[in-house]
Amino acid sequence: MLNQVRPINKSLCLQMLCEENFVKLHRLDPSIKCPSTTSSHIHTQILESGPYTRLVLIRQHQSTDSLSHTQFKCRVYLDTKAVEVLSIDGVDVPPHQNTQGPRDVLNEKWSLNYLLEKWLNFQLLALNASPQQRHPISV
Repeated sequence: MLNQVRPINKSLCLQMLCEENFVKLHRLDPSIKCPSTTSSHIHTQILESGPYTRLVLIRQHQSTDSLSHTQFKCRVYLDTKAVEVLSIDGVDVPPHQNTQGPRDVLNEKWSLNYLLEKWLNFQLLALNASPQQRHPISV
């Protein structure tokens, strides 16, 4: 039931989730703030860059597993230090239509950003468990 998390104040929790995702993404790939550096664990492709925002594609860098081809299209806000998911695997969030109310849009944004949070947590765990990070114990 973890995918059915429904906070009471979803808009506030969504903002906090986007800010936490920025911190996690920055830990995985510092090039989000400074494009001159690179990451070996995830691949970020900057599609657009402005003074305070970046439009990026995020995916696992070198994956052999067909299930790990997840690709997130995100807007990174450098001034507020937040990441907002715009689409996953090329499926865009529908624009505000007359058929969708504000609650539906908020629920959709919550679902996409919650999935990114889980994916970033998985990537951080995989990074910490990688052989380069293990230190032998000398007795």
